[in-house]
Amino acid sequence: MLGNITWNAWLFVKTTPSIRGVFLGGEAMGQGWRYCYACETHTPPRCSHCYDCNVCVLRRDHHCVFFNQCVGFRNYRYFFCCLLHMWAGLLYAVVMNAEVFIVILKEGVTLHSIMLLLVPWIMLVSGQVTARAFAFAFIADTCVVGFLLVAGFLFFHIALMLRGQTTREWHSSRRPYNLGTVNNVAECLGSRWYLCWLCPLIPSPLPGDGIHFKVTGSLEPVR
Repeated sequence: MLGNITWNAWLFVKTTPSIRGVFLGGEAMGQGWRYCYACETHTPPRCSHCYDCNVCVLRRDHHCVFFNQCVGFRNYRYFFCCLLHMWAGLLYAVVMNAEVFIVILKEGVTLHSIMLLLVPWIMLVSGQVTARAFAFAFIADTCVVGFLLVAGFLFFHIALMLRGQTTREWHSSRRPYNLGTVNNVAECLGSRWYLCWLCPLIPSPLPGDGIHFKVTGSLEPVR
């Protein structure tokens, strides 16, 4: 699990989703294309400029501040799988630390037990608990908080994937790129979406090129 997290994170950082080295092709410009004044080029639908990376990114989702890398067309699979395995790892850690909560709550739901679970460092500084009790409570709390944060982020991206949207498109009620559940997942994770989450080395070719997308509706804004 740790290997999957590390390897997916490394491939996510090393795989650039930008337009650098990509031939956009002026003859295919049409509905949804825009001109980026920063990059001084026309950009395809779902592509936008990232001011942190200082480049336009194909099917840009968002800029990940944790890895200082944009999430886009070519590296979304690694980002999502890294998130998935982080969630699974933290779930395992929470289950393994469940005994800590059981031991603390054995004395009942008292002010002491609640304070130890919520603010263990205050209990340590005030001399109410030992360093050993603080360490166990702090680690257990960290696992729970981390699990909840990653779970929220993971399920948000699952919802986006199933809807055929990116984070930038979430606010829109229109879903012109919604191709159905299975096709939406394949657009993000590749043709072997049912296997690629097992290992980042499993090849899973993406069905498109990040420039042209199948649409089920108009790309023009509703007036």
